[in-house]
Formats: sequence, C-alpha cells, structure tokens
Amino acid sequence: MDAFSKIAKQAKFRNKVVKQEMGLHCEKCGRDYDYYEFDNGQVIKDGCDCKMIALAKESTENFKKKQQRIKTNAIFKKSIINDDLADADFNNYDPTSQQLAKAKALLERYANNFTLNNKQSILLFGTYGTGKSHLSMATIKRVREKGYSVLYMNVPQLITTYKDTYNKQSQLTERDLDKAIADVDLLVLDDYGTSLSNFGVQKMFEVMESRTGKHNIITTNNSSKELIQNKDLAKIFSRMMKNTTTINMNGEDFRMRGLNF
Repeated sequence: MDAFSKIAKQAKFRNKVVKQEMGLHCEKCGRDYDYYEFDNGQVIKDGCDCKMIALAKESTENFKKKQQRIKTNAIFKKSIINDDLADADFNNYDPTSQQLAKAKALLERYANNFTLNNKQSILLFGTYGTGKSHLSMATIKRVREKGYSVLYMNVPQLITTYKDTYNKQSQLTERDLDKAIADVDLLVLDDYGTSLSNFGVQKMFEVMESRTGKHNIITTNNSSKELIQNKDLAKIFSRMMKNTTTINMNGEDFRMRGLNF
C-alpha cells in the first residue's frame, strides 16, 4: 500500500478511488507524483507541488496588492486639494457646450482605460472656470479606485510646498517630495502658468524631467505661445508635451454662471 493510501485509511477517508496512476511526472514543478481520482470528483496529485506554488504565488500577489494600497494612500495624502474639489467627480460635472462634453468623455475614457502600459499624458487648456480642475480631480479619483497611486498638486501650492521643505521643522523633505512625484502612477499638475519665480521655473523643470514618458495631466489657462515665451519655459513645455494629448476647454465660466451686473 502506498503512502497516500495509508494516510487516507488512517484518516478514515470515505470516498473510493475510481482512478489511480502511479509515478507520473509534472512538467510544471518538476516533481514525480501519484494521481488519485475519487468517486466524488475530487482529484489529488500526491507529490506534485503545483497547488502549493499557486497558493504561494496568490499569497505573494495579495501581499503586493496590500503594499500597493498602502503606498497609494501614503502618496495621495501628500496631495494638495482645495475644499471645492473634494466632491468633484464625473457625475456632477455639467458641461455647457459640446466641446466641454467631449472633454468630459475623453477624460472619463482615459480614467476607465488607465493602465501602466502605453504611457499617455493630457494637457487641458482653456479659459477660466470651465471645469479643468474638476475633471482632473474626477479622473484622479477614478484611477485611484482602480488601485493605482495618484498625486494631485496645484502648481503654485506645489512650489510653496517645496520651499517649506527647507524649514527644519518640516516633516516632508525635498527628497521625499521629489520621490513621491517621480514614482506616482498618475500625477496631476493643476493651474500651471507662466508667472513663476526663478525657483519655481527650476523646480518645474525638475518635476517635468522626472515625469517625462509617464502618466500626467496638466491644466493651464495659458496659450501655447505664452507657455514658450522664453527659453526656460520652452524647455519645460517641451518635456511636458511628450506623449501628450491636448484637450481644448474654452467656454463659459462656471463660477460666473447666473450672475448679472
């Protein structure tokens, strides 16, 4: 009597063996095994390690997913989000023109199809108050729901945050911020403009250098001509536009809707 049969007998295994093959070889794990098929449909491959390997792989994958969720939440906590964007999503964005409706559809499709493959960035440009920040936040929420790490930064506040890292009492170092920006799966840079100090221009160049060829969304109220008005801004814009789709969001200012003067 083979080893498995002895164990089954000792455990008072009640099901009967209907098929049995001995000394088989598993090409996947490289182990020799005995095959048992029982009258209840159960199959046991005594000696084959494939099931244990699969369980170990599943456990490892679950651990990686858990670590990714921890990383995602930790990075998102570094986001700088205004209170008026806290509830922004695709459902409560109300486009006032076909152009804005198209922008909403494009960003929702981008969010729904987001993967780390086929890196693609988006530049939202247009007049004030058309919902560029709203749709950016809606996109980042949808992408985060899929388990990816995301980071939302208003550019003026980002520059201020970099300056604050030089304060000895700051809990966030410049290196921490650099790493979070470089490593995040999707970065949103909101309200990018041309009124940057020399320090701001330098940091924006470094940020875009670290994000070249990755997933980014940038919003701006400036025209392309304004964004390349000097050599330094042109260098930033050049890196910003790699693998980038531009979406026009000109239209009525949502904040001014219904106001009469």
